[in-house]
Amino acid sequence: MTTTGHQMDYSSPSLNLFFDLRYSPYFVKDDWNFILYQTAKQLPVMQGLSLVDVNLSREHSIEPHWHPNANELLYVIQGEIIESVLNPVTLQLLSYRVGPQQSVYIPMGWWHWTNAIMDHSRLVATFDNKNFEIVYGSDILRKTPPEVFQIVYGINAAQWAEVIKQVDQTVIIGPPDARGIRWRIGTNGSR
Repeated sequence: MTTTGHQMDYSSPSLNLFFDLRYSPYFVKDDWNFILYQTAKQLPVMQGLSLVDVNLSREHSIEPHWHPNANELLYVIQGEIIESVLNPVTLQLLSYRVGPQQSVYIPMGWWHWTNAIMDHSRLVATFDNKNFEIVYGSDILRKTPPEVFQIVYGINAAQWAEVIKQVDQTVIIGPPDARGIRWRIGTNGSR
């Protein structure tokens, strides 16, 4: 496939417009809780877009996170979720109960998380960037030295270290249960 600058050559005989997300796991916790993804890396014709296909069972969540390089449009296909978003301008917490054929728009950089309230909840999130980035809350909590929490927030560093030691990896789909996890980010060769 050839490109001219940022334009695709749609006349190319090698033009590919198809991709099968089933072979592109982003994160798999178990058979009911997993995320598949597609970016321009997998399908180069998607020059300014990317997406994830999220499957969650009841009482599972996508951990709090934000996207520093993309706006997100979340669309529920099946089941029901509660999507919570923190407006950084007003500091208002916005929570939406979202079912099939309903969507939530999340501006770039806004802190948000997803809670499944029905089994077999499935949603698709699209991003206006060919390679979306994610900053996870579990990484912020576990990688910030406990002394910083003591200096900045007055939290006892030793007590905080004890509390946070259970969060020993990126969570992505919670609640954490390492026994069922098949693939973590970057360990299946596709990311």
